[in-house]
Amino acid sequence: MAGVSLSVSEQFVLLAHELDGGCVFSGDYAGAAELADFVLWQRVEIFGGQVRILDVRPTGLAWFDGGLAVLRSFAGARNKPVPAHKYILARSPIRAGKASALATHRASLMHRDYARCVQKRTLGVFPRQRYYPNPDVWHAALGELRAFARNELGPDNRLLLLAALTYATALTRSLPLTDTERAQLRRISESTDLGVAVRAFVASSA
Repeated sequence: MAGVSLSVSEQFVLLAHELDGGCVFSGDYAGAAELADFVLWQRVEIFGGQVRILDVRPTGLAWFDGGLAVLRSFAGARNKPVPAHKYILARSPIRAGKASALATHRASLMHRDYARCVQKRTLGVFPRQRYYPNPDVWHAALGELRAFARNELGPDNRLLLLAALTYATALTRSLPLTDTERAQLRRISESTDLGVAVRAFVASSA
């Protein structure tokens, strides 16, 4: 995307938000996108639904280092492999609340003016928040994903993992994609260890 640089986590969370201010349920699995970023930074490897930590050196990014700390707490002193679903659940809104992966990366998007929060009231009484993605950035992010699905872009590990997660979390159901694009995203997802692990967890949570 010209002029826009997003992590897998940011792009996933951006696309999980609808232009009318809604957020689809796939956003709850944003912890899976964090695992994708860990893979890209060569801090973890994923195999058979398990996550093994390779490198715990700090990056200076609070969410990144905090996420690795969560993995380390699960792995213990012997650095045991951690089930991918265990991390995803720990970073979900139901477990982490306002510190969830979804909330963390939504805040990052707002800080960069890629999303905005609007306070509204239900029935004129109950306060609630709506989060609106920047339309230009949202369409650019979607366009990049669609182009990748159509094989119009060269090899890109970041987009490969994003594509895998888009199908694995059922985000493909809420995005304006063609049947051909959805089929390709499914093939990509089913060919990656992360995609298979996340899909299994999402299916078991349904």
